[in-house]
Amino acid sequence: MNHASTQESAATPAARQAHRFDLAARALDAQAVRPSPARPAAYAKWAAALAQQAARDEAMLARVPLEDGSLSSEELLGLAPLVEYAAANQRQLDALRTRTARLTPQDALFLKGIRADQRAVLRAFRMLRFRGNRIGLALVRSISRGDADDARDALQDNYELLALCNSVDHEWWLRRLPGGEHAASQRLWEKHNDLLELASRSPENEALGDAREHAHRLWTLVHGALARVRTAGRYLAVGDRGRREAYARFRAGTGAPAKTPAKKSTTKPAKAPVKAPAKSKAKPKGRSKGK
Repeated sequence: MNHASTQESAATPAARQAHRFDLAARALDAQAVRPSPARPAAYAKWAAALAQQAARDEAMLARVPLEDGSLSSEELLGLAPLVEYAAANQRQLDALRTRTARLTPQDALFLKGIRADQRAVLRAFRMLRFRGNRIGLALVRSISRGDADDARDALQDNYELLALCNSVDHEWWLRRLPGGEHAASQRLWEKHNDLLELASRSPENEALGDAREHAHRLWTLVHGALARVRTAGRYLAVGDRGRREAYARFRAGTGAPAKTPAKKSTTKPAKAPVKAPAKSKAKPKGRSKGK
């Protein structure tokens, strides 16, 4: 008798479902994997609410013909368990990060600055340089999948990002950007040796890297499933404000669906008289320099 088959048959439905999610996550092409959401708890809350709405609208959603195939009942009813599993996996990853974090406050502040500059440069590549370029966007996503508190991962990302910035095709473009991305790339160059030294003092944790990558893959599954549901849901929501808000995109600030902005009133409110402030002899404070 096959012992593995016996164990699989004896597993609970939830365990079998989790196993299928894990297999699907591992089977994703590396170029398709997206970074985990920046606010996973808020994203999971929004995704869970959307999954509940999809379950209620199952019959209608399944009738909408999508370009990549109509939604199945199994896909719609399996969305809520997938979101719950990805969120539980994220909590386990966060706990593992907490146990392995050994950064001093000074090192943490230094690493935070490195990550901020990396994000600024990557954002410019994603929004402008590689817009519509699948290979370029896949490269940006692969660099963006790092852990904010992992010095070794930050060092690897810095190698890849600086190689991109130093390319003849991109260096001139960075210099022309008005948002300070070229200055950010220069700071990454200047701080690279310090980052190298910090990474050499950081313990290598292969388990953390594997767990982080698996979290990226699970959230990629969630994002892909939600994108299909929202496409069908927005079609059904034409003329239905309540359903349109239920299928709205994720709003990062609050975790709630992004609502359609209300139309501005053309009537101008009456202005109340404003008393001029008394003059102060104190000199105005100078602006603090940004990073």
